[in-house]
Amino acid sequence: MMKNYYTYIIVLMALLLPRIMSGQEPMAVSGYSVEESTTSEAVDTSGITVEDTLEAVVLTYPQILLDMPNVHVEQDSLITQLMEEKIAGVERGEQERAGFRVQIYSSNNPQRGKSEALLLEQRVKQVLNVPVYVIYASPSWKVRLGDFLSEQDAITFRDAFREQFPELADYTYIVRDQVKAR
Repeated sequence: MMKNYYTYIIVLMALLLPRIMSGQEPMAVSGYSVEESTTSEAVDTSGITVEDTLEAVVLTYPQILLDMPNVHVEQDSLITQLMEEKIAGVERGEQERAGFRVQIYSSNNPQRGKSEALLLEQRVKQVLNVPVYVIYASPSWKVRLGDFLSEQDAITFRDAFREQFPELADYTYIVRDQVKAR
């Protein structure tokens, strides 16, 4: 029982101490209620009777949250831009969901992997009208094509791609991925 009492005291001090130290008035603790003291008797190992007086503190979280100061978040402008793009995509009906892509390249060679992936991306974009994704998942560079919701659509595309790019046929296969559903 004493451990709970000390825990409540520590929580109260953690909430009140920053305001007191900064010269502000302590925040209202109307969210707390103190129940009547309870007295319990316990016998220690030496046979002496000891009385403990405990006060139970009940926390009411909504009131605690209302009394806390506002939090100001500073973030890089790139984060804001990415969030706006994500929201705009959702408004246009673009959502990411489980689907399939056709992977046509993968390399973990640090010297050539990136340059080969970017060259392959440009080559495919010139010939096909399909979304091309260059992905770096350490230590590998990958090139994936398409946003297919069904595996059958991905298989059909893979087979047509292999006919058009026979030199990549051995490296072309279907992978599960998060795709943009339009």
